[in-house]
Amino acid sequence: MREQAGKTHNSALDKLGRRDFLSLAAASGLVVLAGCATRQKDIETVNNADSSPLWQQDKKTIVLSSNENPFGASPAAMEAGMKALRDNASLYARENKDRFLNDLADFYGLDPGQILLGCGAIELLKIATDVFCSSKSPPVISDPVYEAISYYAPLRRIWPKRVPVKTRDAGHDLGTMLEAAKSYKGMLYVCNPCNPTGTLIGEKDLSQLIKEVPRETVVVVDEAYAEYVGSGFFSCMDLVRAGTPNLLVIRTFSKIYGLAGLRVGYCAGAKNIIQAMSGHALWNNINQAGLAAAHAALYEQSWVDKMCRENKRTRRNFCAGLEDLGIEYIPSRTSFVLLSTGRSWEETHNYLLLKGGVVAGRKIPSLPRYIRVSLGSDKDMEHVLSLLKNLQSSPPTQKKTTL
Repeated sequence: MREQAGKTHNSALDKLGRRDFLSLAAASGLVVLAGCATRQKDIETVNNADSSPLWQQDKKTIVLSSNENPFGASPAAMEAGMKALRDNASLYARENKDRFLNDLADFYGLDPGQILLGCGAIELLKIATDVFCSSKSPPVISDPVYEAISYYAPLRRIWPKRVPVKTRDAGHDLGTMLEAAKSYKGMLYVCNPCNPTGTLIGEKDLSQLIKEVPRETVVVVDEAYAEYVGSGFFSCMDLVRAGTPNLLVIRTFSKIYGLAGLRVGYCAGAKNIIQAMSGHALWNNINQAGLAAAHAALYEQSWVDKMCRENKRTRRNFCAGLEDLGIEYIPSRTSFVLLSTGRSWEETHNYLLLKGGVVAGRKIPSLPRYIRVSLGSDKDMEHVLSLLKNLQSSPPTQKKTTL
């Protein structure tokens, strides 16, 4: 049985091409990230992907599932990363790491002892879960939210306390989350702007939440998409700088800076929080190219501003197209849009994949009619709108589900 299954699997790889298959599988949920179980129907979907005429004509997959910057990194960041590879690829990044850490602290007006670097934001989320949570003090999270904690916590038999987002606007239910944090006193996780809903918590509400959370509860604010909001965004870095004792802010160079493949993230908080986390970080967790590229990108505000403008333009045009089609969506402040065709996630996801080679976001159990679509190039988004238009005019293949 196992041998036969292996033959079937390899046959599918041969049909798609191994690189295409891995790219497609990773983005569509077959290579499991953040706790989404592999499903047989997903495997069948990919194995049959080459049955689509369009797929046969153009095997290039359009991956709109990971919120990657379609413009990539800035020229200066790329040049710095390539130079680091040429000069230092054989060396561990000790001195460069310390130099970057000091400059990052200076950039935010913090002490270097208040910052910890990570292999992307995800390593820091895992460390925070390991350090501040237990079976008796589980993390409090919204549902849905970025899934890293939901994946790592159960590995230690810790079951996150999920608080559904508000049905009115899909925003965090901060009142209920606060009460849960008072009860469990471990860690309260807030993603702002929120992935996958794209919603934003304002300064007043977020500041009040952090003020009222018990001191023994660490508030983790994930600001991975902060730069996409643009001017007027309230960053909790201000509260770290002001001395808030139980606050940890996490940021990354993966999104607007376009360095997702180089894996550089960082967090900031009180010295005792950073010290508690530091011993859990991987040794040499940041590579030379990532450090150099991130260091250069940090000072490229003009590039960040340009990416923010381009993203807003693409998002505005895409959402206008959704409105023309009568497709519901949640207003977003990020580089993705959570939308609903009125059909199940499976039907929408499979249609985009099989008819157009588009890989959209994972299934969200608490929002079964919704699918997250990352913002790509103008051509990509026009293609998605064309597919959605065709989907809207086709008969449903599955019974509609309710929110």
